[in-house]
Amino acid sequence: MSAPSFLVAATPRPTLSDLVALTGSEAAAAIDPSIRISGAASLEDADRGDLTFLDDPALVGRLEATRATACFVAPRHRGHVPPSCLALVTEAPAHAFALALAALFPRADKPGSSFATAGASPGAIIHPEARLEPGVIVDPGVVIGPRAEIGGTTVIGACSVVGPEVRIGRACAIGAQVTIGHALVGNGVVVQPGARIGQDGSAFAAGPGGLVKVPHIGRVILQDDVEIGAGTTIDRGTTSDTVIGEGTKIGNQVQIAAGVTIGRHCSVAAQAGIGPDARLGDAAVVGEKACLGPGAEVASRDRVASGATISARDERM
Repeated sequence: MSAPSFLVAATPRPTLSDLVALTGSEAAAAIDPSIRISGAASLEDADRGDLTFLDDPALVGRLEATRATACFVAPRHRGHVPPSCLALVTEAPAHAFALALAALFPRADKPGSSFATAGASPGAIIHPEARLEPGVIVDPGVVIGPRAEIGGTTVIGACSVVGPEVRIGRACAIGAQVTIGHALVGNGVVVQPGARIGQDGSAFAAGPGGLVKVPHIGRVILQDDVEIGAGTTIDRGTTSDTVIGEGTKIGNQVQIAAGVTIGRHCSVAAQAGIGPDARLGDAAVVGEKACLGPGAEVASRDRVASGATISARDERM
């Protein structure tokens, strides 16, 4: 059985000087402009032509033995880089490596067409009242409802559903089997496969006759450059909107309930749960499997530890 290369490096591959310019790092020695980086790997797996990085001081021993061509390191670790490897010195090695990796493998950071589609596939169902700008890619099995609007160069993955009057901006990547309803989506948004956005939540009011479903009349608003992980669910608000701020990254299998407001450039890790009407300030961080109860508040730049539970009376302000 052949072993496919699912993600092919950019052509032409970036040179070391390209990566230094991109990341703002400092080369510890003169750069040969003819050297191109062909791949990326961990410290122990890297070989000639590969790029790597050190972000954990406990792995200095692996750095000293790496066979990589170049390595992003903090200033305090530059002396541990072997002579065969060029040290690329930066205060944020992991961040620099991420930028370089995106340049080396430009199709790796967001979902693409599952069917090598150009334009709208004949296998998609697009309502005649929907409006798609030039350059939109629509895979087979997609359903796009009436009066939906989708911006140029956005990709809608196979078997996804875009509901009536949904707005999706330009240069977005919507993975396979995503459902989006009652939502306004900004530019550059990434939604990984299987996410559910804009459905009503599980709000019920008790009365003499039992439980009564509470209608949800709000929306979901995803601002520019948000990323939503695979299998994540984001409920629309009951009377207010559910809002995810610009640049925020939501991990896989996260539950975000109705009326939640998340600020800009936040990070919410996998399997976290955020209850109705909770509030996160800008640059807040929520760890894996953390739980924020209804109405809980997390201040800007505050961090909620993995597995922690925050109730409304535990406000982090």
